[in-house]
Amino acid sequence: MTTTLKMDKPDTRNRLDAMQQGIIGKPLDRPEGPLKVSGSATYASEWQVPGIAYGVFARATISTGKVVRIDRDRVMAMPGVIGVYTDRKMLVNPSQGTQGSAPTQDISEVHYFGQSVALVVAESFEAATAAAMALHVEYEVAGKTPVFDPESDDATVLPSVMSLPTDKGDLDKAMAAAAFTVDAVYTTPGHASAAMEPHASIASWQGNKLTVRGSFQMLNYNVDELADSLGISASNVRILSP
Repeated sequence: MTTTLKMDKPDTRNRLDAMQQGIIGKPLDRPEGPLKVSGSATYASEWQVPGIAYGVFARATISTGKVVRIDRDRVMAMPGVIGVYTDRKMLVNPSQGTQGSAPTQDISEVHYFGQSVALVVAESFEAATAAAMALHVEYEVAGKTPVFDPESDDATVLPSVMSLPTDKGDLDKAMAAAAFTVDAVYTTPGHASAAMEPHASIASWQGNKLTVRGSFQMLNYNVDELADSLGISASNVRILSP
């Protein structure tokens, strides 16, 4: 099914009044506010749940191509590893809000660098992380392999920003004539997040009912997406988002 969005006429609605949450303008308390600003709030990854197992995604090291083979045996022999999962219904594409369902993803097709290709589950976070990093995946690379090292000399793959053509002004002349100049190189990590908590969720089952503690923003849709990906009723899914 294909969903289309037309923008062929003005939208005269007040978007704040039309939001799904229905809380704009209401005198609601923020009971978690003092806890968050004081650093004493309990976030999703900090809850102590008995018998918890840890899952870490193994991610694609190519930008486009196919997964040919995943060597589970070596990882399964590592201490604390419980399983390696590649079910296409489990590894879903993230939804951009209002989706209401979990679009499936064929893990044999790689569409971007860092795409999840397997989920490694272990008895500890450290064991799961080590196993996910050690998981050997063979790929059939499509196209040219990109270079992600900013120090690389391969300018045809990763051109320097300063080498881009421009016809506005004379940078060298301006730098030479300036009273003071600063010439420095700054680098940032691959993931610079401004979130207050780690990207983590804890899921626990009570019979056929699922409780998920995690950082979610659109709970009405997230409940439906989780239920769809797991094949259960949305009434059996409860999300606790700090």
